[in-house]
Amino acid sequence: MTKRVLKLTASQLVSPFGPGAIVDVLGESFVTLTGEYWPKRAMLQEVACERLTTAIGVQKLFAPPTRDDPSEPNALGINVGRFPAWLFCQTCRRMVRWTAKDELGEAPQCSVDGGRLVPMRFVAVCRDNSHASDIPWKEWVHRTVGNETSCTDGNNLRFSPVKDGPPGLSGLRVACESCGTFRTLGELRGDVLTRAGLRCHGTQPWDSTWRECASVLEVLQRGATNFHYGEVASAIDIPSMVRVVMSEDERVRAHPLYAGLVASIGLERAAALAALIADELALEPEFILQVAGAVTGGTAPSPRELNAALLSDEFSAFLAAGHDGADEANFKTRSVTLNPGSNDEVEQALAKVFESIILVDRLREVRAAVSFSRYRPDAASVPSVTDQHNEATWLPATEGYGEGIFLQLSSAVLNAWSSNSSVQARAGLLAANAAKSRFSARLHTCTPAYIAIHSLAHALMREFAFSSGYTAASLRERIYSDDYGNHGVFIYTTSSDEEGTLGGLVREGEHDRIGNNLARAVEQLDWCSNDPVCAESNPHNLDGLNLAACHSCLLASETSCSSSNLLLDRLLLVGGGGIPGMFSQPLHAIQTSDWLA
Repeated sequence: MTKRVLKLTASQLVSPFGPGAIVDVLGESFVTLTGEYWPKRAMLQEVACERLTTAIGVQKLFAPPTRDDPSEPNALGINVGRFPAWLFCQTCRRMVRWTAKDELGEAPQCSVDGGRLVPMRFVAVCRDNSHASDIPWKEWVHRTVGNETSCTDGNNLRFSPVKDGPPGLSGLRVACESCGTFRTLGELRGDVLTRAGLRCHGTQPWDSTWRECASVLEVLQRGATNFHYGEVASAIDIPSMVRVVMSEDERVRAHPLYAGLVASIGLERAAALAALIADELALEPEFILQVAGAVTGGTAPSPRELNAALLSDEFSAFLAAGHDGADEANFKTRSVTLNPGSNDEVEQALAKVFESIILVDRLREVRAAVSFSRYRPDAASVPSVTDQHNEATWLPATEGYGEGIFLQLSSAVLNAWSSNSSVQARAGLLAANAAKSRFSARLHTCTPAYIAIHSLAHALMREFAFSSGYTAASLRERIYSDDYGNHGVFIYTTSSDEEGTLGGLVREGEHDRIGNNLARAVEQLDWCSNDPVCAESNPHNLDGLNLAACHSCLLASETSCSSSNLLLDRLLLVGGGGIPGMFSQPLHAIQTSDWLA
């Protein structure tokens, strides 16, 4: 069989086209397979990042293979599967279920008239367990209400418009030419498959082994955003001098015998392995078994807990900028200062809010595809590598080199501002929705400080995109806000090239530019082209998790935002409607001076 080559970058195979995601290429639809179907680990390049492997509980990270010429016979690649497997001919409208035996290394063609075969637009997922499969077209078509038929022919289905039919999905139908039965796509919505008696088989598109699954089937369009929620963990490679001591459960997960213990849960040897680990780490065997899942089920840390663990020591690393021994080959930093005693009132006002500004001339970021879920972000997660074969546990990952600007905010200013009752009441609108949201495990704790810092990050990314030479989609944010008074924002960009990036972003953080950039970013938020509608919005967006935020003022590329464009409100930054803004004083100084003239 001729090999078909689809070109994706290594970073794309972690996000957004990581394991379980659909990849559309020139009218064809594929799904990326989980890690056990990737080449053997000995053929992959290991990505070293102790902080990240410890936090996510695996022992190794491996990058997707890359080759200059993927058409070489021995070139390594990542296997994908065609999904959905049901296709239809654009010429004769005949439907075909494509199999691996039909793959010839070219785009599928109809065997009747040579027309191009394209994928059906609908797929089925289950509500709770993140399974996915083709729509069972043959069974669905023949289960029509009031028109019982014994026909089971799946070889003569045709997808075509309804003659003189209505617009939309109700004007399209799937018909069986053997018995004349048909149904329109307008009927194919929600849990119609379950109501028709069709059940989830507990499979993924690449898996043919049926398993028991009692979850309700839901119909989705294959391009729907809720078909795949990828969970990606990322960490900045920071100097060892500021790394925090690992917690006890992190020490257990980092132990070489941990993978074997997890694989042995329920077997007699589990107790012996737990005793060996406990002896070496000076811990109790019962605690070891609890971490491994024998007692509590071994639930992985939530994305919120995972991010908190990774971000805390990065914050300390930024504050160590300029100290002896603080720099390493992949973490070069230096400080920039805003003068609180400056004669310029704008710089004075900004210096009160920002305690320090750190320029990162060189950084290394590692990103790992941890898991994914379907239909709901809180559905059961599927690991990116579902079968580790009792080997060292691993996950797909990629590394990038780049630069960034870190801004530490004054905890005194933030605490004084966030204690205002009007501020707390406005932030409380989002906090109440976040507590009951399906996204709650993926989002940071909703506080006035976090909403303000997150909104500031989006404003800065917009401003830097105008002046740094990088596109808005190439900039990313990392938000630091905890209960210990550590508050900051890091705007950065990376490239897969080991030479890193070109310095355009760091240049915007130099003393002669950073003040102007901060002032413009704040001033731009005072008015939105969608005002007054935007400024007066009630909680909206997914689960009501945004206030004054829209595409004209705050929303960013999904690849840039760490919180899915949620928990945003520009009024908490600039004020309005009787609510003091965190940047009200700098904004007043900006508007009453010639700073931006």
